[in-house]
Amino acid sequence: MLHEFCWGFGVAFHTLYAIVPLFLRELGAPESIAVSTAGLFSILIALPTLLIAALGRNIRNIKRAVILVHGIILIISFIMGFTFTIFDPAHVQTAWKVYFIYFMLYAFSIGIIVPIWADFLNQSTLKSERGKFFGLGFACNSIGSFIGGFILRYLLSYDLPF
Repeated sequence: MLHEFCWGFGVAFHTLYAIVPLFLRELGAPESIAVSTAGLFSILIALPTLLIAALGRNIRNIKRAVILVHGIILIISFIMGFTFTIFDPAHVQTAWKVYFIYFMLYAFSIGIIVPIWADFLNQSTLKSERGKFFGLGFACNSIGSFIGGFILRYLLSYDLPF
């Protein structure tokens, strides 16, 4: 449940309908790019999902596979954070393009994770307990997003560099 809370907390800091477009605009992206993030995110998640679902059904060690595919998104997130922490985006004219590429890789990696994660949940939870598990998981995710939203509002109210 801690994982779901942390995932929800993190989502507050990169919402597709507010923060990602705002950050892209701050970096100088055209408005058409900034407002397309939610639709593009959905498409990029969907692209690998069917292929991974077909290939993933034969995975023997599903627990190991879940951990490995989560590594993809961790690496992308780390590189994204590292890039925009070390390099000043104000000095890079193509900073929005770099962030946009990272954003697309992030979305694509979720499309790789979801089918394997869903198969893992199917194999690791009892059918009779699955509803309770998902209910608690989504509740923890929502609480994390709620708290993250307040912290984000607090951070954005200050004159901190984006």
